[in-house]
Order: sequence, then C-alpha cells, then structure tokens
Amino acid sequence: MKQKYVPTRATTPAIVSARRFLYKLGGSSQPCIIEGSDDRFYVVKFYRHSGERSLMNEVVGHALIRRLGLPCPDWTPIKVSNDFIDRHPGVWFFSENAPSKPCAGFHFASRLIDAPGEQRTYQMIPHRWIDRIVNRADFLGMLVLDLWANSCDRRQAIYLLGERGFLCASFIDNDSMFGGRFGSETTCPRRAMVYDLDIYRGLRDWRAVKEWFGKIDAIDEDDIREMLASVPDEWSDGEMRRDIMSQLMSRREVLPQLLNDAENVVKYGYSLKYHRARNATEPSRLCTTSVFAARQW
Repeated sequence: MKQKYVPTRATTPAIVSARRFLYKLGGSSQPCIIEGSDDRFYVVKFYRHSGERSLMNEVVGHALIRRLGLPCPDWTPIKVSNDFIDRHPGVWFFSENAPSKPCAGFHFASRLIDAPGEQRTYQMIPHRWIDRIVNRADFLGMLVLDLWANSCDRRQAIYLLGERGFLCASFIDNDSMFGGRFGSETTCPRRAMVYDLDIYRGLRDWRAVKEWFGKIDAIDEDDIREMLASVPDEWSDGEMRRDIMSQLMSRREVLPQLLNDAENVVKYGYSLKYHRARNATEPSRLCTTSVFAARQW
C-alpha cells in the first residue's frame, strides 16, 4: 500500500508575524534571525531577494526531505509588515550600491536549530569529528535526493552537539534544488555534496542505495503535485511548478549515473577539511533557552 504524502508544517498559529529582529546571517540570500509572534525563533528568507524560485524550492525541497524520512527543521510562512521593516533596518539587503528594502508580506521561516544549556550547534565541524555524527548514513540519502532534485550548490547541514559529545545532523538551505534560483539544468555532483567528502566514505553499499532509490520511486506524480500545491501562490507560478514536475519525473532515469559520478568524486575529488568548528548561531544574542530540538539519538 503506497504511503500518502502528508504536508508537514510547524505546529504554529495560523499566522505567525515577525516580532523582533536579532541579527543577519551570512550568505548570498542574507537570511535573518527573527523572533515570531509565537515566541519561537526562525531563520527567515525573503521573497524575491535571492531569485524568483528560491522560496518555492525551499518548500518543495523540505517536503521531499521529510518524505524520505530525513531530518530538517519545520517551516512556516511568516508575515513581515512594513512597520517591522522600517523599525529594523538590519533586515534590509546590502549590496555594492545602496541598501534595498525587503517587500512586506509573507516570507519563508525555518525553525532555528539551537541547543540547550552549554550545548552548541555548528554549521561546520572539524574533520576529526566526522565519526561522531550519529546519523551519518543520512548523508547518503540526502545525496541521492540532491542528485535527483538537481541541487546546484553545496549541501548545508547543521550539527547539534549532544551531551555525550555526539553530533546529529539536520539538513537546511534547499533553495538551490531544481536548478537553483534561476533554473539551471546543469548537474554537478560535487556541488551537490558537503565540503568534506570523507563524510560519504564507507556509506555506499548496494542495499543502502537500493533502499533510497525505492523511497524515491514511491514518490509519484500525484505526490509531487500535492507538494507543489503546498507552495503559497505568491511564491510560484504555473511555469515554475511545471518545471519542477518535469525535472523530478525525467531525472529518475539519470539518477544511477549521477550517483556513479558522485562516487568517483568521493574517490578522486578535492575535499575541504576544516580543523575548527564554526558556530551556527550566536546563543548570547538570543537570550533564551532552546527553541528547537533536533532528532533524538
């Protein structure tokens, strides 16, 4: 019996509004940490700043990750008013010219992954910590999904450090799926992988690959159509939805070859190995306890 797709959303009120701006994160999309009217903290990406397709890619990418049983934070649309934007110039976009003002309306808000007490979250970890990732096998599933979904940028993950020194990864930042913000049709397996290729070494075996392929094969056209229907109308149009549908339906045939190409990258490709951890958030600036618990191990 085929599993039915059920859209996943954060358990938040019908409308979450931006209440407090904390700080801006790095990256080309210039996301911000914002406290919502539900007392929760979010990483907010603004519509149209990073491309017409970016928020639609985030929503559908999130749905696919959850459908495959992989970890990622919940999301919700967040309402940002003109008054909030005027009162918090930190949310404005910086460029080589003059700062530009975001548009008011609904934007994409992903629940902030933070750690309780003395624990920490990291966006990059030292090479020597790889064996401490308790859900490292999920990176193979995420790689298979990224290749299928034509992800065009480095796979991003947040690592939550547990009390016993273990790390649990949660996958974020999906706006580069489906050809990225501008719909590129070129697939580069290395660009769809994490910076340190040793994360993948030893993960691939036929049984594991067959399991992930089976999960993808179980996602049919009706499932994809429901995922596309969950995207707010103002973030997409018919042409964008048809393009994603076309990519996902046609790329099943090339997925085995893409995975073979990725395996060659792991064997012979250049790996970036970091020697220091880089924090994902700045806990002292949140002035709060944990707002999101990653999957337990």
